[in-house]
Amino acid sequence: MEFISAWVDKQEKIQIVTKTLAQPKPDEVVVRIKACGICGTDIHFVKDLPTGSLTPLGHEVAGYVHQVGSDFPDLHVGDSVVVENNVACGVCDNCLNQKPQACEHIYSYMDDQAGMGQFLIVPRKMVIPYEGLDYPEATLAEPITVALDLNREADIDLLDDVLIMGPGIIGLSCIKMAKLRGARTVVMVGHHFDTVRGAYRKEVALKLGADLVIDSAKESWKEDLKQQFPKLFNRVIVTSPPATLSDGIELAGFCGRIVFDGIDFKHDEVIFHANDFHFSKKRLIASHAIPNWGFPQAFELLKSNLIPSQLLLTHRYTMNELDAAFAVFGNKEEKVIKPVILID
Repeated sequence: MEFISAWVDKQEKIQIVTKTLAQPKPDEVVVRIKACGICGTDIHFVKDLPTGSLTPLGHEVAGYVHQVGSDFPDLHVGDSVVVENNVACGVCDNCLNQKPQACEHIYSYMDDQAGMGQFLIVPRKMVIPYEGLDYPEATLAEPITVALDLNREADIDLLDDVLIMGPGIIGLSCIKMAKLRGARTVVMVGHHFDTVRGAYRKEVALKLGADLVIDSAKESWKEDLKQQFPKLFNRVIVTSPPATLSDGIELAGFCGRIVFDGIDFKHDEVIFHANDFHFSKKRLIASHAIPNWGFPQAFELLKSNLIPSQLLLTHRYTMNELDAAFAVFGNKEEKVIKPVILID
């Protein structure tokens, strides 16, 4: 059987590649993908990092079990599932010392398979059944797990003042999680809330519990925040590009913790004042949710409507509309947060 998936090898040139579906090994599962979200990483692959060789697109996937390599008592053909894009090996020294986040042999399907396609063949341990969500909604679970990791690393305490930078799906999800953890005040910082795109993200931030939304396009935005929060912020979560990280470090208070998750393949240098960082005893932590964790919590946040999918899942496209789907992601005149590809 042949199937299609999406790859990129030249700047903004997405290719639909046809492959032959292999038979699964005894420990593998064939998943029929029905929906795949477009992540900021996919945007970077398409716009900034064409290597000349084919790079797979898509890792926010949901679908159903098409075939199994063996009989699994807890998994059956037809079950709705998501696929973790990275899993710990479980047998290296770090895994055996209960540190799977430091696994020495993390496995990813993204080396030679694209989640933005019709099929994936993956180990059983990468496949997570779920109920109560449709396929597009379930694709949101993966970016929500990234937000879960950011909040875990931030270690928000009761009555903390929290600054969140970047009103994408991850930053917006962090608002609700920070409130659930007991944050006193949550401030969201974004850029150009005067656009259609920005205004909608501001609206969603407030609906998810943000107490204040600040536009970093305003020249005095940091000074305004310092006046309102003279002790600055106990926790700062940066989901915006690396260039904004220095602002997050500056706005963290004494013993403040800054957690960062973001990439930029062209501009990733950061300059900050080391003396202030040192004498204020600040902490800077990189969050990279590999291996994935937190899917059961993500499902519950979606099913309980604590994180409403109807606010975040803004656009739906088909595989025939990939160029339009990638273009809408940064369109300032669209109310866009998360586009998803529906796969026939």
